[in-house]
Amino acid sequence: MSVIEFSELPEDARVKLSEQGQKELWHRVDEFGGVKSLAEAFDYSTSKMYGWKSKDIALPARFVQQVMGGNNAEGVVMVKGGSTGSGIRDPDFPLQVSDELLTRVEESVKVNNEGTPKYFADEKSLVDRFDQLLDQMGRIETRLYSRNARFELGYPKFVHDLIKDLEFEESIPARVDESGSVEGGELKAGDETIPVEEFNGRLYSREKRFELALEREESDKIAEMMSEEAGKVNRLVRND
Repeated sequence: MSVIEFSELPEDARVKLSEQGQKELWHRVDEFGGVKSLAEAFDYSTSKMYGWKSKDIALPARFVQQVMGGNNAEGVVMVKGGSTGSGIRDPDFPLQVSDELLTRVEESVKVNNEGTPKYFADEKSLVDRFDQLLDQMGRIETRLYSRNARFELGYPKFVHDLIKDLEFEESIPARVDESGSVEGGELKAGDETIPVEEFNGRLYSREKRFELALEREESDKIAEMMSEEAGKVNRLVRND
């Protein structure tokens, strides 16, 4: 698990404060001696600071950290990059970034020429899991596309840039989900192999969960999964 403190946000990060958070921030500015005094002390433009005070906008994270304290994220209701793109609403600092998420990012995220990241998967269950992992940091806006039975989940560039270079310990179950296999009595993920009877992790790929149940000869689980799939087909037929 990797952790991102409020003080570790990138230079161009901006934050939106709650109404109470804004009141507290500008109260502290007044205690410091007012806008002009703080602007001179921290080398800000006085006119720019008055603009920040008069408008309900996202403020530079560095400014908020200097006034409120480096890791004081109380009142922060959104964090985003310097552009107009979306970011993380209701961020839960310090941000918790799981090894599972970072494994899936490394395995299945591609970035286009504009720097926009997309997570690719053949199963909706994997997309849902990726979305859940993102939301462990806060509410993150995503966009789901389906093309030729393949799913693409787009998420903010700011979020990807924030997490892409974090160090992590590879999650074997996640790698099996993304690019591994279940066959011959083993789960395979790159050079790693685990006998099926020794595996106690959780898979989110329905296909590989089914293959694991077959390898283990778990007849009850096989019957349950087949029943679920039959139910989906019946619902589709009725909807048609």
